[in-house]
Formats: sequence, structure tokens, C-alpha cells
Amino acid sequence: MKATKFISVALSLILVVGCEKKLQVPAVTEWAEFQDQFFRVTFAYPKGWHVVVEPNKVILYSSPETMGKFFDATSDAKPGAQIVVASERDTLHDLTRFVNSFESDKKSEGFEIRSKQTITIDSATASEFQYAGRYDEKTTLTAIRAITWKDSMIYYVHYGGYNEYFHPYKFVYDSVIATLKLPKPIIRRKDVDPSVPTEMFVKYSDDVVEFMYPDNYTPVMEKPGKEVQHALRLKAPYRQDCFITFDVRPAKGLTLEKVVEQNTKNVKAAKQQTTVGGNAAVFVNETPIKNVNRRTYFVVKSDKFYRVIVTYYSPMTKDFLPAFEKTVASLRLK
Repeated sequence: MKATKFISVALSLILVVGCEKKLQVPAVTEWAEFQDQFFRVTFAYPKGWHVVVEPNKVILYSSPETMGKFFDATSDAKPGAQIVVASERDTLHDLTRFVNSFESDKKSEGFEIRSKQTITIDSATASEFQYAGRYDEKTTLTAIRAITWKDSMIYYVHYGGYNEYFHPYKFVYDSVIATLKLPKPIIRRKDVDPSVPTEMFVKYSDDVVEFMYPDNYTPVMEKPGKEVQHALRLKAPYRQDCFITFDVRPAKGLTLEKVVEQNTKNVKAAKQQTTVGGNAAVFVNETPIKNVNRRTYFVVKSDKFYRVIVTYYSPMTKDFLPAFEKTVASLRLK
């Protein structure tokens, strides 16, 4: 991300008179430009806002302390504002149906649709809704969602603010809408290795795991072994040396440290601490054969031992590893 100057939004909107009291929010003196090599959208946002990047989604919070409020509206976490820019495949193949479905869902959740209008996002027509709802006597959420379509993908910008925080930060939503650039179509060259992960990620989910993966890869269930309860391989087109495998076994009461110790007795590489799906994890790097690298992640959760093995052709590390790491980062263990 890099700093950028954004001058078309009036900063005088920072101080707004609410229904009952004035709320002063921190002045925005500098803007940054969001960029991501996989999501491939760009837009301006206030420098200093807390940014969380997921495959095909970026979430911005007015402060880290307000994240908890957007996970649980009735919590005692600090109220604030949130911006979400995201995309998903158009499974309905009809933007109007998608928009109508969103409106219906909000009404069924108890929200009041306050306004609807047509706007433009990066030269594309978008439907914009403003809606609001009360969670309890102290918590009201006011939000806006703008939805558009491009190249078989649904894109949306969501803005939400709790209580008196909606109006003071709305200029941030306005700036995102004004500066948002959607991805350009990917033209696949014939001379590019088709096994190289694409920039477009899609979701895989079953009863055990959920993750995002490059859309030119294929998840394949494998036959469980003697103690393996669940086994899955994410396969590349044609290559046998670039893939990710997931398997789950009983931990039998063992801690993460003991699991790692038992499974790395013959591994000389250093063991490194990390997290997978929010759980403590350890990984080791190996080179089992020439020109092939392997990274194995170990996780223990709910007396289950999860193993994630990332294998890739080492001369093309820069083509494979960043995408594989993004898949691991998106992993959620159920």
C-alpha cells in the first residue's frame, strides 16, 4: 500500500452534529491507496485505519478496538465504523436477482430499508441501499451497501457505523466509491504455465475445513488412511509437484508440541511458530527431492491433529508460494 492524496472529499464532514450530541472523530490528514496482487482492486482510504485482507475481500475499521463490535453488535467493544470491499461469483447469473435477494434478507433480519438508488462504481451501474436496525436499546447499526457486476463477478462496497458514528465517517465510504477501480479481465497467455495459480480465488467448504483457493486448482477428496479421518488434496492442472494436502487425525490427548516432536524426528529444519485459522501452529520447511520444496503445518484443535502440506516446484517459488500461503492464511478449521 502507498500513500496517496485525495482531495475531492470535503474534510469538513469530519465534525457532524448528531441527533443528541456532537461527535468529533480523528481528522483524516493523509490517505493511502489499497492494492493487493490477488484481489486486484484499488481505492483510497484513510491512512491509519485498521486493514484486514482476506481472499477476495478487504475490511477496514476506524480503529482496531472497534473490530469486536462488528463481530458481536451487543458486546462492550468500542463502537465505530467499518468498510468492506468484496467480490463473489455470480451464482445467480442475474444482478437484479442478487440485489433483490439482498434486500429481502435484510428485511427478514429486521432491518428497515431507508433508501434505494442507482449509482456508478468504476463506470459500472450499481444499486445502493441504506438500511438501519436496532440490536438493543444502546446499539443501532446504520449501513449502506452498493452492489455491482463485472465479468461474471458480483462486487460490493459495504459501509456500517454504530450509533452516532455513521454520519461522521460516511465521507470515507464516499471516497471509496469515488476512487474504487475494479479488476480488469485476466487474459491468459498461451505461453504461461497453466498450473501457475490464478489471481482469482474461490471458496471450498465442507464439514471439517473451509478455505479460499486459486480457481484453476481442483479440490479432490482422498481415501482416508488407517487413522486419517479426513483427507483432501488441492491439485494443480497437470503438475504432480505443486499441490496442497489437508488431513485430520485424532490427537489422542497430545499437545501441539508432542505432535510436532513425533512427526519431525527425522527433520533437521528449524521449527517455526505461526497460526492457522486462529490456532497456534508450527511449520517446517523441507526439500524432499531436487527442485521440490515442502512446507508442513501442524495444528492441534479439539483433540484433533490437523496437517497442511504445501508442495511446490522450487525454481518457480515466486509463482506458487504466495498463492499457497494465501490459501493457508484463509483456512478455517471447523
